[in-house]
Amino acid sequence: MLGCSICGDIIPWLGAEPSVASRWQREAVLLSDPDQEFEQLERYYEGNEWHHKPRPELRVELAIRKDDARSHGYLFGILATEGESLWASWVKPYINAHVHERNGKPYYIPYYITTHGACIAVAEDVMRRSPHDIVVRDLRTLWKVLRMRFQVHDCYPADTPPGTVMPPPQIQLPHNYYIPRRTSPATTGNSFDGRDGIHNSPNGLERWEAFYPLHVPHLTLAILDNLRTMPPGPKDTPETIDFRNKFLTLPTELRDHICSFLVSRNGLPDTCNGFLPQELWLELLLAGKILPFLPEIDADAINDFCLLWDKDHQGSEPNWELLVRRLSQEDWSGGDDTENSSLKVPSGLRNRRRIWRLVEDMYVGDLMPVQRTADPCANPVTLKRYWDYNGRLASPVAQVSVGKDFQLPPFRNV
Repeated sequence: MLGCSICGDIIPWLGAEPSVASRWQREAVLLSDPDQEFEQLERYYEGNEWHHKPRPELRVELAIRKDDARSHGYLFGILATEGESLWASWVKPYINAHVHERNGKPYYIPYYITTHGACIAVAEDVMRRSPHDIVVRDLRTLWKVLRMRFQVHDCYPADTPPGTVMPPPQIQLPHNYYIPRRTSPATTGNSFDGRDGIHNSPNGLERWEAFYPLHVPHLTLAILDNLRTMPPGPKDTPETIDFRNKFLTLPTELRDHICSFLVSRNGLPDTCNGFLPQELWLELLLAGKILPFLPEIDADAINDFCLLWDKDHQGSEPNWELLVRRLSQEDWSGGDDTENSSLKVPSGLRNRRRIWRLVEDMYVGDLMPVQRTADPCANPVTLKRYWDYNGRLASPVAQVSVGKDFQLPPFRNV
């Protein structure tokens, strides 16, 4: 059973019986680097050539490849279409493998990193649409992030006695987005069946992070429903009225520039001030600049909602400001307690927000080896960093060592 290297959840094998909500997880994409940039650097720095020979020019000409695949236990089948036929060839992780020829050329996979097809689609959307200063803006940088994470996993000594140094079972990042923390199944009566990706509970509830993040049914209506339970906006004061009147007289370019400062990576606080008109907050919701993970808000559904609102709430406006502020916030869920979330949103959108934030937080070398044993005789764990945080070639290369004779993970040039 393999997992997605972006979201951390499982990729069920073909023989599993996943729920309707999590069937999308069977659609995998294998990422691979035909130019093997990491291996070119590894061959140079792991040998002794770097002592007396300049580094040869890297041959990086081809794009990171994406192959649709399906899991069969610890194997994956590569899917490709030729006319109307579909064929699959099985390849093993981390093993050089030639598969069938296509268009007269070998269909070659040097080795691959697995993702959900939907997760790589969300990641590419983040690359295009995120308004923040993020590192991952292309597939090659994403590959470098994931490749270095697996290098940390692989750098633990293989000859260490069992129970002394163990590779991490999954990549642990310093926030709660990878896989939401839950109380132990032993204490709640819940269980996790890795074959179907379902978090089984006495109530039969599914894990929200197993829902399809791309196409969310009735998304706009579900978001608008939150307005019915939100308090009204703040009452007008002479200060807010004066500010709004002056703001609305500004040229559109200046108003847009002022609103651009509302884009916040950590989200806006709940406190509404009423300085901007509610209509403007509605425009910000539709524009998607503050909420780039919500590009498919339905303007027609909003118009219908406003007509019904005006009929039922004469003289009061929906609190669009509070809705946008809460949608912008980093974490809606508080872990697995979605019932007490500040917003009631579809599970697919909640999962999309999680994956979106995961990609925004990525940088090359974001996972470092840690000292995982108190044994003073254990071999140190070392890792060479060929790229800097942004994926540019590091010169000189930094080496991180953790373990015997080391108290903190220092950097030293090699």
